[in-house]
Amino acid sequence: MEIPQKKRYSGKYDSKLKIIIAREYLSTDQGYKSLSTKYNIPPTSIADIVSWYKKRYPTGEKDESVIQATESTIPSEADLKITALEMLIENAGKELGVDLVKKFGTKQFRK
Repeated sequence: MEIPQKKRYSGKYDSKLKIIIAREYLSTDQGYKSLSTKYNIPPTSIADIVSWYKKRYPTGEKDESVIQATESTIPSEADLKITALEMLIENAGKELGVDLVKKFGTKQFRK
């Protein structure tokens, strides 16, 4: 019986995101560090993504349908802030032992 080998890199990031990152690197003056900060991906992975893109699209072919579909899936800065604040409230509630989020639909106790 053979033990299956781990996938090293193939499925870690969506191919649409890889295409966007590689094109942004190749078409702008941004480096690995600035892109890694922007997308929250290690700089070595950015280098791997660019080399993957160069192998897959050596002539720089453009598939606009992939790009348009991907741009709508990348969360905006506002979405990320909302998620961060929701997580902050949830963690504060756990630490304090108090429910900080109002639950709609439950009846309030009156004295």
